[in-house]
Amino acid sequence: MAIPKKLPKFLWPLFHNYVPESIDPVRNWKFVIKTVMVAGTWEQLEWAAQTYGRDRFEQVVREDLEGNRELPRPVANFWSIALWGEPLPPLQKGERWKPTRKIPGV
Repeated sequence: MAIPKKLPKFLWPLFHNYVPESIDPVRNWKFVIKTVMVAGTWEQLEWAAQTYGRDRFEQVVREDLEGNRELPRPVANFWSIALWGEPLPPLQKGERWKPTRKIPGV
């Protein structure tokens, strides 16, 4: 399935803090996938999976786990199981409250 130039209207409720008409599904694919992963319905997930493919879903989760960790841990754990059949390793003592976001260049 080709990636549309505009976000389909049935996805707009997920982007209530944005102007959905201005979101470019081609350029902003990681943002769209993350948003659907966190709050999407089954229909919205099916659309994203068919539109972007498994490789991009895997890339989003892998980059999130190795980077700023924007996905909530339960969501990242679910997608780790769904994509690779493995849950995330348990948090070590003190990791629960450790900052996960980094300022680039610092």
